[in-house]
Amino acid sequence: MKKKTLHLFIFADALGWELVQHYGILKKVTPQQKKCETLFGYSATCDPTILTGASPREHGHFSFFVKCDPKRSPFKLMRFFKWIPDRIGGYHKIRNRLSRYFSKSKGYTGYFQLYSVPFRFLPWLDYTEKQDIYEPGGIIGGQPTIFETWKQSGKVWHRSNWRNGDAANYAEMKALIRKGEVELAYLFTAGLDAAMHRYGPWSPQAKAAFLEFEQKVESLEALAKEHYDEVRIAIFSDHGMTEVTQNSDLRRRCEALPLKYGVDYIAVWDSTMARFWFSTDVAREQINALLQQANEGAIVSDEQLADWRCDFADQRYGELFYLLKPGILFVPSFLNMSHVPGMHGYSPDDKDSAASWLANFESKHPVNRLEDIYAVMQAAALD
Repeated sequence: MKKKTLHLFIFADALGWELVQHYGILKKVTPQQKKCETLFGYSATCDPTILTGASPREHGHFSFFVKCDPKRSPFKLMRFFKWIPDRIGGYHKIRNRLSRYFSKSKGYTGYFQLYSVPFRFLPWLDYTEKQDIYEPGGIIGGQPTIFETWKQSGKVWHRSNWRNGDAANYAEMKALIRKGEVELAYLFTAGLDAAMHRYGPWSPQAKAAFLEFEQKVESLEALAKEHYDEVRIAIFSDHGMTEVTQNSDLRRRCEALPLKYGVDYIAVWDSTMARFWFSTDVAREQINALLQQANEGAIVSDEQLADWRCDFADQRYGELFYLLKPGILFVPSFLNMSHVPGMHGYSPDDKDSAASWLANFESKHPVNRLEDIYAVMQAAALD
């Protein structure tokens, strides 16, 4: 009789390699533990790579907001609300309700959030993740995700709903394991990321979150061993987390220049990087000069973008990138209005940016960077 095997893949948002070593978790459950090279950018960059095995330049995802012709912008009507002060418009209850309105009215199925983008700038922007990247057709570059491969395998498979909270996803996974039918499972968790953004990666609250995560995984393993002959577990992340120790007001300094947004230039101020498109040489010169003088970070060269596999031929995500040093945060930015204790999105070469790969089995497909995870999940479908 064929052995019954469960392949359980657990995505743990922000489970960084430095954090795994610091908190010393899951050594018994996953004795195979190693650093995994992350990518330049945020989850919007990393997650499509995990799901497809493709690099950002191939799958087309990098960040949420990009330059757009005001005539085609989904936010063009926001020009009538440009008079609303940023502080009021950035209030989270207003933003959440407005985000739900746009998502529903535009038929967006992907993760959609307006964050803190000023109303006055929205008419010059578009949003990239309009379709659910976990569903067929959700990847900009057209690549199929691992779940399409699993579906074709004929095996019983399950994927958590990223919209649900961790508690619901754990409970659902336990129920499926008790039935003993699912063979391929993908558990989505985001609790570690949320705790570290709110309290910082080295806080008592973060430690408690890591210990709770460890206990939940141990519980899943114990339950699975009751219902399966073999249980293969792999836990991985998209990036790590860095403690924020300094805020930068570079956005305010840029907006104080004698330039007009939407006329001379367009910029997107992510939490740790700024991206620019220029309409005039004067704007290019003045902003370049400002960035060269600023000591909070550095301009990212085209060669570096290529090395990080984030070079887009059409410059859809920016003509010029400015990246902050690890531990520094733009305040305000388009993603946050105030200080955030923990953040990611710094240089992928920084130690705190590294992701993790933890497993209780040795794969024929070595995992050294995010692109490699797909092959292991694909092999599970063929096992």
